[in-house]
Amino acid sequence: MGEVRIDPLTRMEGLGRLFIHTEGEEIKDVRLEIFEPPRFFERLLKGKKPDQVIDIVARICGLCPVAYQLTAVEAFESIFEVKVPRHIRELRRALYCGEWVSSHSAHIFFLHLPDFYGRESFLELMKEKRELLEAGLQLRKAGNSIIELLGGRHIHPVNIRVGGFYRIPPAPRIENTLAEIESALPIAEDVLDLLLGIDYPEVEKERVFISLGNYEKYPITEGNIVSSEGMSIEKHEYEEHFVEYQLPRSTALYSRLKDGRVYEVGALARVYNNFARLPQDLKEKVEGTLPTRNPFKSIIARTVEVIYALREAKHILEKFEGGESHAEYSVREGEGVGITEAPRGILYHRYRVNSKGEVVFANIVPPTSQNQRAMEEDVFLGLKTLKEGDIRVLAERLVRNFDPCISCASHFLEVVRAPLRQR
Repeated sequence: MGEVRIDPLTRMEGLGRLFIHTEGEEIKDVRLEIFEPPRFFERLLKGKKPDQVIDIVARICGLCPVAYQLTAVEAFESIFEVKVPRHIRELRRALYCGEWVSSHSAHIFFLHLPDFYGRESFLELMKEKRELLEAGLQLRKAGNSIIELLGGRHIHPVNIRVGGFYRIPPAPRIENTLAEIESALPIAEDVLDLLLGIDYPEVEKERVFISLGNYEKYPITEGNIVSSEGMSIEKHEYEEHFVEYQLPRSTALYSRLKDGRVYEVGALARVYNNFARLPQDLKEKVEGTLPTRNPFKSIIARTVEVIYALREAKHILEKFEGGESHAEYSVREGEGVGITEAPRGILYHRYRVNSKGEVVFANIVPPTSQNQRAMEEDVFLGLKTLKEGDIRVLAERLVRNFDPCISCASHFLEVVRAPLRQR
């Protein structure tokens, strides 16, 4: 039995390690261990009212606070039966688009792209291709500007409330943001051209892809839960079809379908399930490349979503004609769920509140915890399929395809080749 240790694996958020079990040169099992201390957010939310919850859940993730806030808001609005005006729903969609652009750009340029140039870091890659640094910074800036415009600030926004927003942005600020979007769009399209010209490892996985869908537009906050196998269920049915379970090796819960199958969420799944809802020119441009089951091409899927999100935010902001900042509502006892498409995949919130609107129960299922088993399977498949090259480098690449967000803190992933153990 051999042992290979990667210490550390950078370009990943959070604390974890990967064990690769072998017999001779044959890969027998892969085990992802997440050992970062749990933060018990669900317990922290007990006794809190909606406006407090919205501020607290934003702290779960510094890269996608909007996702956590708007998913919580959707759950509370279902409990209080809030009738949200169309213009507020549209502005929220634009806000979420900003987060997609910002988060995807951070991953594409600064975490993922070095893998396709054989470089250990973006700092190394930047010495040869400074134009990629400038492209990444400008795209991320455009996404952050959208978040700041509608959220009040781009880190942990403060303008989101049940029923809508605290304030609607003035026209001059909207115009300034639109100018940034206009400048960013051709950059994103050039990046897509670049990525379509890269040679990708040949790996095709059999995997159930889960996302929102069955909606007239490419899904962000709307639609049913759908699968690549034909499932379509209402959001409130989530826990009837998906199961969380714990393994001793991880401080994050795993997820599976109730029939035991592993599933995957994220950009690759969204594009696979909703390819027909992308703009025609984008579909034609990536024809033959997307949709795909090749995990390495997730970087293309994210770039397509960056272009889509920039266009969608531009369209919404251009046609916005003003309106009330929020809808009024009355607090009532009840239970509700919210599911939206965070950059890394579907995010689930369920809350139960008392007659004062105080949370008495909370359940939050983040995308990365749902993808834990899928990551293990991808490393196992990838190492068996792509036998050439350094096993450590390839394992790192296979995990990074998911853009896992183990936490919002300092990050490393350690890979160890170790004797096979029973699951």
